Amino acid sequence: MRENVSMKSLVLMQLAAESISTLSPFLLGVLWILAIYLVVLGSRLVVKTHGDARNIGIGLLLAVFCWTGINGGWEYSIGVVLHESEGSNSLTVPLLRTFMELGFLFAGCSFAVVALSNLCIVIYGADLVRLQKALLRFGFWVAGLSIIYQIHFASQYSIKAVVIGIGGALVFILGLGLQRTLTNLFSGFDLQADKVFEKGDMIQIGVNGVEGVVWDTSLRSTRIKTLDGQMLIIANGELLTKEVLNLDQPSRALRVRRIIGISYATPPMRVKDVMLQVLKQDSDVLDHPAPCVHLISYGDSSINYELRFWVADRRMMDENIDAVLTRVWYALNESTIEIPFPIRSVRMVDMKSEAEHSLAEHGRVAKFERYLAACPLFAERYMNKSERNELAQDAHLLHLEAGELAVRFGERSDHMYLIISGDVRVMPKDKEPVELHAPQAFGEMALLLDQPRSADVVAGPNGATLLRLAKVSVLPVLNRRPEFAKEIRQLSTNRRIASGIAEETHLVVSMRDRLIALIGNAARSLKPW
Repeated sequence: MRENVSMKSLVLMQLAAESISTLSPFLLGVLWILAIYLVVLGSRLVVKTHGDARNIGIGLLLAVFCWTGINGGWEYSIGVVLHESEGSNSLTVPLLRTFMELGFLFAGCSFAVVALSNLCIVIYGADLVRLQKALLRFGFWVAGLSIIYQIHFASQYSIKAVVIGIGGALVFILGLGLQRTLTNLFSGFDLQADKVFEKGDMIQIGVNGVEGVVWDTSLRSTRIKTLDGQMLIIANGELLTKEVLNLDQPSRALRVRRIIGISYATPPMRVKDVMLQVLKQDSDVLDHPAPCVHLISYGDSSINYELRFWVADRRMMDENIDAVLTRVWYALNESTIEIPFPIRSVRMVDMKSEAEHSLAEHGRVAKFERYLAACPLFAERYMNKSERNELAQDAHLLHLEAGELAVRFGERSDHMYLIISGDVRVMPKDKEPVELHAPQAFGEMALLLDQPRSADVVAGPNGATLLRLAKVSVLPVLNRRPEFAKEIRQLSTNRRIASGIAEETHLVVSMRDRLIALIGNAARSLKPW
């Protein structure tokens, strides 16, 4: 038997030498240049990179070293005798050729994982998790080894015997000793197939449970870095049995709901206006979806309002809520709006003073109604007297000196204004100013489009008196009166055309551009220096 093996080794060495010597000098020179390039590239990847990129370098160096040995006639083979019930079979394995092919397979599998990982980042914006990479490596190795076996060893030994012999033993071992591991493994498959979460996602395990960031997912477990900085390691089988809330999917934006009780003495529209201004001006509150304030119930000592607004990320939500609620308190205090709950307030009322105050308030509302009726935009054809009364109750009077700003370019506000006396100048950026006189209205663009102010508006040489109307007051009339909504939109369109204000355009990087950038980065990484 040893003599036969030696003879086979000698034959393989001769065949390897003859196959290389039959190549033309030009082709052989190209192969040597390619081998030198792969050595330099592999050395750089081994020294300067890590992970799969380093594995590519290791595989290339191993493959080139073995190819050099084959080219120098150093090939050596070993013979393996396999005993079966039907008899004995011998299997001849050329060492350098096999290791060369395994080196190329190792480098190719690592390169495929790196390529797919970068492609996922370009397309989906997220990298593959460790479990997905492990499954890809396993699949590539199985496919590569099957090809190598089919090309070189299928004629010597049937794959059927290998599968039946080795596969049967593996099934027996796995079935007895790896039950829990297999449960976690298949649970990991389910988590990835259902795309419950990805690496880097903020998740919550169970309702009101532990929150944290998915640090990594392996074949057995998932590691979660909690908000307290602890590393929670939970088996995939156990994780699959719990309710998992993904706080980053389908988007990171989350809605916040907070209830605030306000005194019965304050009109609801005024309360909504003050709170909405805080939400509109807070940079941490998202503009879309737009924040809102709803009256939800009448309590024992307060009217209860619910603030609903969206924040960009759970990671900063606590700080955002703290900032919003702090500003709401200061805004309500400045507007002399009382928060009675849970304190019970006892107020002594002077009936005479109360009657005088009520009469003065009635006169103020009646005067504001007349101002509104004088403007064609609020004429009888667009709304009735009761609707003008509704707007007048929540309106505020402003007196501006000459040159004083009514609205500022770029600020966020959803008020519109009616000029009662005097005039104002609308000054778009880099455009000619436009003069408006009483009883014209302005500010409808920000009210309708929910965008920052597109121009400065300043009082004229003689000053101006304005009536300020909040969006929360105008919006119900817009919803009830389509003709009023149509007229105010037409007014906004005409003014935008007249002032030459252009809508902002946002650059969107196309998928084609991102793929081109990915290919360019890959080409740069293949430089050997």
